[in-house]
Amino acid sequence: MGGPGLIRPDMLEIVGRPYRRQTSYPIDASAIRRWAAAVRFPAAPPARYTDLRATDDLTAPPDFNPFAWGCAEESGTGAEIELDASYRSSGAMEHTLGVAPPALRRALNGGVASSYTGVPMRVGDVITAESAIAGYTERAGRLGPMLLTDVVTTWTNQDGDEVKSHRMTLIRY
Repeated sequence: MGGPGLIRPDMLEIVGRPYRRQTSYPIDASAIRRWAAAVRFPAAPPARYTDLRATDDLTAPPDFNPFAWGCAEESGTGAEIELDASYRSSGAMEHTLGVAPPALRRALNGGVASSYTGVPMRVGDVITAESAIAGYTERAGRLGPMLLTDVVTTWTNQDGDEVKSHRMTLIRY
């Protein structure tokens, strides 16, 4: 760990604990078709995502986002503490688990990556996305100490099968 001491013991205690949970509306065929058309525009989407005869067995493209039109339900941990708005704008999420974030008010996206399990999203599926802090790393930067926060969001279907995992690194300084 080393470095300027941004990572406190109370922050390490929340690593791996979910801080947000979202549940999608049931996926419908129209949403799959609209997504496929929108992300491939101006080219035509592949027929496997738009075939009207396949309505009951239609699978979504791997990059489909069932949360694009909102959530059926969203919840935190219930342990949230009050937080100055300037921390929220820098991506702080520790407060949702009852822990004060480090005193860093600026942030950059340090990169994102998604990995897919091969389990397709289908018409009627309800997807749950659960986000957790996966870990912290400290670095020294030109502007001072930096905290790299890795966040993992795991998507599962109503049967508990993992659909995909999304990893983001937030650089706070």
